[in-house]
Amino acid sequence: MTKNILITGCNGQLGRELKELVIKQDDIFSTLNFHFTNRDSLDITNLVKLREYVESKKIDSIVNCAAYTAVDDAEKNHELAYLINTEAVKNMAELSLEKEIRLIHISTDYVFEDNKQAPIKEEDSTDPQSIYAKSKLAGEEAIERVNPPNSIIIRTSWLYSPFGTNFVNTMLKLGKTKRELDVVCDQLGTPTYTKDLAIVILKILNKDIELSKSVTVYNYSNEGSCSMYDFAQAIFELENIKCKVNPILTQDYPTPSKRPAYSVLSKEKIKKDFNIQIPYWRESLKDCLDIINIGIPKTFKIGIIGSGFIGGGLAKLLAEHKDYDISGVLTRSDLSKRNDFAQHNKLTNSLQDLIESSDLIVECSGDAIYATESIDSILKASIPVVTMNSEFHVTTGSYFVDKGLVTEAEGDQPGVLAILSEEALQMGFKPLVYANIKGFLNENPTIEDMTYWGNKSNLSLPMVTSFTDGTKVEIEQVLVANGLGAGLIQEGLVKLSSDDMLEGGTILADKAKELGYPVSDYLLSSKLPAGVFLMVEHDKDQQASLKYYKLGDGPYYVLERTYHLCHFEIIKTIRRVLDGGGVLLNNGGNPKFSVAAVAKRDLKVGEKIEKGIGSFEVRGTAIEIVNDLSHVPIGLLANATFIKDVKEGDKVRFSDIDIPESLALKVWQKIIDKIK
Repeated sequence: MTKNILITGCNGQLGRELKELVIKQDDIFSTLNFHFTNRDSLDITNLVKLREYVESKKIDSIVNCAAYTAVDDAEKNHELAYLINTEAVKNMAELSLEKEIRLIHISTDYVFEDNKQAPIKEEDSTDPQSIYAKSKLAGEEAIERVNPPNSIIIRTSWLYSPFGTNFVNTMLKLGKTKRELDVVCDQLGTPTYTKDLAIVILKILNKDIELSKSVTVYNYSNEGSCSMYDFAQAIFELENIKCKVNPILTQDYPTPSKRPAYSVLSKEKIKKDFNIQIPYWRESLKDCLDIINIGIPKTFKIGIIGSGFIGGGLAKLLAEHKDYDISGVLTRSDLSKRNDFAQHNKLTNSLQDLIESSDLIVECSGDAIYATESIDSILKASIPVVTMNSEFHVTTGSYFVDKGLVTEAEGDQPGVLAILSEEALQMGFKPLVYANIKGFLNENPTIEDMTYWGNKSNLSLPMVTSFTDGTKVEIEQVLVANGLGAGLIQEGLVKLSSDDMLEGGTILADKAKELGYPVSDYLLSSKLPAGVFLMVEHDKDQQASLKYYKLGDGPYYVLERTYHLCHFEIIKTIRRVLDGGGVLLNNGGNPKFSVAAVAKRDLKVGEKIEKGIGSFEVRGTAIEIVNDLSHVPIGLLANATFIKDVKEGDKVRFSDIDIPESLALKVWQKIIDKIK
């Protein structure tokens, strides 16, 4: 008789491993019919919907792999942690009792009392120290209180797999981008390869064994023990990664949530009851790394943040590319109302889901405040970020340059200038001017004109307005200046009107020579093609060769890229990062320049600005930060209320506004404190 097995959390490490094994060994499980679900297909926190699903599929067994596993984030997300780790588990326990369903629930070593010196047995005392651990123990207690017969709780530790975010994948990513790492050496436990645990779960499911009329608790991990430091060393040794690992104490690496100092589990009970042999942890680690390496070159899972013009265009391109799968597209909009989006099935409102399922994430929301929150979480998961969001970089990006790999993409003007600069430097040229080309400028356009041009260009009203009033190009050229070590000739940029790149570029290059450093600026011309160019010089003994190659007489030369294809070119930076090429462009760790909000008209007390960039109240202008430490970066000006009048043409300062607290605001203050 065929049995119906519900597997929750199929997007997580263990759920994905179970699904892989079932697909590969389908003939072995011919009497088992598996139903793999995730949070989108089944809301386990809703008892009514869970009951409907269980009844409609005639479920015989439930394996609960779903969990809120963001240990540190649980400290500030109490309700969500308990909802998933406790309430949802209680729902499954009650249904298991009601419907006589076997329940296998996965728990954690974190529930134990942290005072052991020998392998921990199932009956040893519990004393969870974190919200995550307390919510997991509460889930166990809910099962034991309801007491569905023949059900099992499996406590495990240090899970890793080829999938998602875990210690192994984090070390592999960091080891390829860092010269050395600090890793805690005084936390002892045992890594658990999810494939090994999945095999045991399937063995339990495949045997019709009456274990008990009550709940049975088991421990499971691989054999042996090690510290996190030992674990990292083993990963690098097996992968021949030349990254130095420095042992540090837990006290030297404080985290919001406390980790157990000793969590080596005794597995004698599960080995005896199911007659299994458990592999040693280093052997399983090697097996996992072999599987990771089998797929090289492999299909990479790319996440996207932003479902507008750029995000939508990139999603279409990735959907046709054999090297990439779209893991998800994060949007803040109502999914049910996004029938305009070509890859509608990829849309999600969950950043955590996107992080868990992605090898790399592209951030192209155009919102500095939103991007700051998102990128902070992504980098904490050690996932690289490619951006098309110069607004983020010039506002808070400098804070993140040492927090992980985050880079602006080729495609928008700053990224194109960065790649052009790389090529120029390789050929021995010395850049003097990093120049953008802008076709039209009206610093105070009307809403009627912007609505017309937005509709004609299929761009949002804020986007077309920020292009027209110069805010966008000021942001782009500040990013170029900070990221490539250039300066500005003047506040607000020169924005030189010229229809000739060499002629206009020469004027800017002469000024750069006078100042003694390269400069970032732009030409204003309706006749020049859209794109960017460098004004460069070379050694005098190369002038004859450069003239032969049609670059002119010198001493200045134009290196141009008269197109920028935005989302079409992001894919080049994705490949660069995945191939270990590192950062193309960021805002630098010590930025000199910012883009200040300047009033387009007289602003009165009580007026509100929903978002500064692309508004009809303010525009952005490039400034040197030390000259005005109190200015408000236009990327931070959102949901603000004026508490002082500001005259047309004046910069907005923090003393002029009431602005909500945000991570971006805190980060900006840290940047300013560093500059002071």
